[in-house]
Amino acid sequence: MTDRGLTLLALHGQPGTGGDFAVVARALDGRCRVLAPDRPGWGSRTGERAGGFAAGADDAAAVLDREGVERAVVLGFSWGGGVALELARRHPDRVGALVLAASIGPAEPTRADRMLALPVAGRAICAGGLAAARLALRRQVFHGIVAGGMKGVDPAHVRGFADRCLTPAVLDSFMVEQRALVREFPDVLSGLGGLRIPTVVIRGERDRMIAPSSARRLAEGIPAAELRIIPGAGHYLPGASAAVLADAVTAVAARASW
Repeated sequence: MTDRGLTLLALHGQPGTGGDFAVVARALDGRCRVLAPDRPGWGSRTGERAGGFAAGADDAAAVLDREGVERAVVLGFSWGGGVALELARRHPDRVGALVLAASIGPAEPTRADRMLALPVAGRAICAGGLAAARLALRRQVFHGIVAGGMKGVDPAHVRGFADRCLTPAVLDSFMVEQRALVREFPDVLSGLGGLRIPTVVIRGERDRMIAPSSARRLAEGIPAAELRIIPGAGHYLPGASAAVLADAVTAVAARASW
């Protein structure tokens, strides 16, 4: 296995695809190689069964193996932040530094998360929610939770996100990952104190998708972490705050002596 210089492994959220990091890749402008795979159950891999955090971490390590990368800076967005944390816990030699952007954290799962994980009622709510969100985003109705999540994102990207990530085909993947948030994520969090790698935790000031205390508690729980709050930003940082994420990637890589 041979490295090819600085590599960023970007892990998307739920719902999402690797294409969500296209703006971040452009903002990095050649400063590093960017790997942004679709996770199982999403995008080009919709036909595969989704998994929880351990399965996601092993899949991410397999991506690095296929690409000949020994060690990467790992950017985890939203639910993908949990995969990034588990990757660092299960495969510590593969993660040189972490950027956790609008990541789930110690305040999750919330009561709403637990409700959405229920087999019958939760599935019905999730199905309706995905359909409603897709309609709202296709019409660019930016009110309430939508405004908090997609504020500042290019409208064309918003429509593409709706068409790629909010279809009925992803409902099973959404449910598998929602249950993993309830059942597996507490174990992921139990390893925070053992992480000894440079880490940046980034939160949008107006993020309404993630519990407000999660970012602070993540930063407090990881010994080498720093916390950054982006004024006025919502949840969808890869689209609206790509330059901030790109700068965080290069800065944390420098701290890791890349």
